[in-house]
Amino acid sequence: MTKKAVYYGRVSTSEQAETGLSMDMMKDEAIKWALSHDYEIVDYFEDYGKTGTDYKVLKQLQKLHQYIKTHKINAIICWKLDRISRNDTEFFKYTMDLVEQLDMTIASTTQFPDIREIPRVLIGVYLGLATDEVNNTKARTKATMLHRAQQGYLMGKAPIGYLNKRENGHGIIVKDEKNAPFIMRAFSLYASGLHTMQSVANELYKIGFKDKQGKPYPARKIEHILKDVVYCGKIRYGKNDDGTDRILKGIHEPIVPLSLFNKVEAMRRNDGKPNTKHTDKTYVKLIKCTCGSYLTGYHSKGAHNSGDYIYYKCHNRKKIHTSIKGIKQETLDNIFNSIFKEIQIPKKVVELIKPRLIEALDNIYATENQVYTTNTQRLKQLNLLIQKSNEERILGKSPLSESDFNNQMKAWNDEKILLAESIQTASKINKSVYTNIDTLMKFLQNIDDTYKNASVENKQRLLRMVFEKATYDTETQQLNVKLKPIFQALRITKDNLKLYYEKVTTLPKVSSKTVLDYLAKNIELSLKNKVTTLEKLVITEKEPQIEAHFENGAGSGIRTHAYRNHNPRP
Repeated sequence: MTKKAVYYGRVSTSEQAETGLSMDMMKDEAIKWALSHDYEIVDYFEDYGKTGTDYKVLKQLQKLHQYIKTHKINAIICWKLDRISRNDTEFFKYTMDLVEQLDMTIASTTQFPDIREIPRVLIGVYLGLATDEVNNTKARTKATMLHRAQQGYLMGKAPIGYLNKRENGHGIIVKDEKNAPFIMRAFSLYASGLHTMQSVANELYKIGFKDKQGKPYPARKIEHILKDVVYCGKIRYGKNDDGTDRILKGIHEPIVPLSLFNKVEAMRRNDGKPNTKHTDKTYVKLIKCTCGSYLTGYHSKGAHNSGDYIYYKCHNRKKIHTSIKGIKQETLDNIFNSIFKEIQIPKKVVELIKPRLIEALDNIYATENQVYTTNTQRLKQLNLLIQKSNEERILGKSPLSESDFNNQMKAWNDEKILLAESIQTASKINKSVYTNIDTLMKFLQNIDDTYKNASVENKQRLLRMVFEKATYDTETQQLNVKLKPIFQALRITKDNLKLYYEKVTTLPKVSSKTVLDYLAKNIELSLKNKVTTLEKLVITEKEPQIEAHFENGAGSGIRTHAYRNHNPRP
């Protein structure tokens, strides 16, 4: 008696290209095998161009499973077991368990006629080999793509301003002469400081830069263009070990000069021309409304034009407040000033922590000098190489063709720009670190005055170090502030005896060692990111300084007031 069967076939496009597998070949083999083994194939199910590692994308296999539940079928015929699945866990969960429930079998035209005769362990071996093959293929593909990225090739679709092209068997991107001028114009407009993302889009629209619908590109598209490193001749591929984007030098022609890209990047990150949106608002993203949203700072005129005031309020985006009242920044300043006034750090702790801060300064200064020395030496080498090559060119002794000579000069000049930017970046980073340490030093000695007289940025830094959370009830206008336990304990030590007995029962007694360890840890965290940045400089975030003048083994002005106070010259 002829038995009934269904056929399942699957092939991914990569497998077809590499091994020559085809749907027709596997189906023909199945038909021949069925005739010789007394089977009649009553229906065919095929997933073309789908991976066998994810059951969710195998729509035809899912249909096959539904079909065998409602029809009396004796077997599923396939070319190899890995056509059904390359994931052993999913195979047993979705296919094998169902086959056993329905008292049917699976037949492979190249491996076995009846899966019921194969030990379950051997089935696992078949699929395990397939799974290993997939994992190995993924690893090889990942390594190949990283290698191509390191060679400077951009994988994927070319961004606006470039076109995809094949050259010597490799996919490359080349400048699109039609759209490249619009990209350059976008960077120039934003770098002028006179335009927002939206106004840049509007200006470009006037000169013909439109989307597929003939409309201006939205502001978010302009932002995406302005932060894409491809336009300055680089590529972004994957992540470094520390989680930062891996930026590599590309082989394509840049549309935008590196100096212009850096300027736009600096402005976009509020590191170039200042964006005054929040520079005077101390408590932005620090105080939450009881609904869970952060209070937003805004300017408001006083009655009878009495002055300009800053208020904070909830925007009620969740639509749960019936009454919304803001709170004045002056009021918040008074509240937090009074809290800081009540905190006192033991003198012993101050004496212990001060040497650690000075040691941190010394370490940063040493790292900075190392960066400066290495980069300035390389700058001198490049200047000599460029001078010598130009002399050889003039005398007709250069071994390089005109094209190779120009490419070499361009590479050297680009490296000089990067080195100058590296030195400038180190200078900016360390100025910030010196300022931070100077603030912490003053904070240890006089908490009240330090907070009261600090800049907005330093106030925010101190607030995050001292406070655990602050919430504001927009309807009752009540502000609830919770100090971190260590500072709550330090606040208690300054209270009078009555308050001490009322509050101390709720908190453990704080020792000098506890305070020291806590502050040391916070100071270390506040320095860590800045110090390590010197080793892995993010050049694109800084404005370039070409052939800058340097003094005292560091950028001009690097020996700040904070450093001079604690490290006088010999």
